[in-house]
Amino acid sequence: MKAVVLHKKMDLRWEDVPDATIKDPHEVIVKMLAGGICGSDQHYYTQGGNGTAIVVREPLVIGHEGCGIVEEVGPEVTKVKKGDMVVLRPARPCFECYYCKHHMFTYCEHVQHLGSAALFPHTAGLFSDYVTVHEVQCGVVKHLKPEVGAFAEPLGIAYSGVNALGNIIGKDVVVMGAGPIGCLCAAAAKTVGANTVTVIDVRQEPLETSLKMGADIICNSKDNPEQIEKWSEHKGSFDCGIEATGNGFAAATLMKLVRPTGIISQVGMYGAGHEPKDFGPFAVKGLKWHSVFRFYDEFGAVVGALDNGLINPLPLLSASFSGDKCVEGMQAALSPETMKVEYTFNGYKPE
Repeated sequence: MKAVVLHKKMDLRWEDVPDATIKDPHEVIVKMLAGGICGSDQHYYTQGGNGTAIVVREPLVIGHEGCGIVEEVGPEVTKVKKGDMVVLRPARPCFECYYCKHHMFTYCEHVQHLGSAALFPHTAGLFSDYVTVHEVQCGVVKHLKPEVGAFAEPLGIAYSGVNALGNIIGKDVVVMGAGPIGCLCAAAAKTVGANTVTVIDVRQEPLETSLKMGADIICNSKDNPEQIEKWSEHKGSFDCGIEATGNGFAAATLMKLVRPTGIISQVGMYGAGHEPKDFGPFAVKGLKWHSVFRFYDEFGAVVGALDNGLINPLPLLSASFSGDKCVEGMQAALSPETMKVEYTFNGYKPE
């Protein structure tokens, strides 16, 4: 079978890899149809790793966002059957460590995460004709196009970010960043009862897209800094906020926008040198800051929201490329002109 394999920085190939096999009785083989290119995949390609701690040391099948059809099931599988369309949760916990035994699967000490170089040997990802996963990583869907199902993982991150805010029914939420994750956070917040969702960015086109994803109000902070200043008056105008940029300046602004004792959900990951420098508002407003790292329990909500049409992520999909066009697809994903780019497999072509 074929897969998208990263050999080293800027060296991505569509090539033969060993066939997917079942070794654990709870495993299934999934025939992949669509998979989304994440920012971490882009980092692997452009930097040869994710940060300084996670470095590619052997050829790695990348990708952790995907949707496909169950092709084969192990003898003890009960949650899915052959022919089911499934969306995939990237994390495979060990179920044995302290955190797993306390239902804190996100923090499993031995977690295998699809398409990751964190462990050695590396954990192969989803950008492949066929993949082997544990049955608990599968969410069965009945009404989805594969290109929609491939958004399950980033939507899971969004729901994790919204869940960190607690009960937001009737509350006014502000989201910093109109990238794919920021837009999905806006959509998720609306499905769980936010009164209003305001999205702030410095780029107008993504802001317009966020309106299609459910945002009520948008603000281009570059063109309209006066509005930001107005919202910062009287110690803030929003009950809670989500930081989805990974930009320290945006985080500092968010601290000014959220009212005292409000919660900030940190979804964006800070690169070296991009951390927030000004924590003044945090120190004097009693704010709570909740970091968001992956997701687990939110998976059911994600599957339901997508399969029942509560959220339509397709306004975010800029382009699709077949797996054999992996370099072209990655270059498109890196372009500032795109939002989300997907790969397709096994001859699948989005409508």
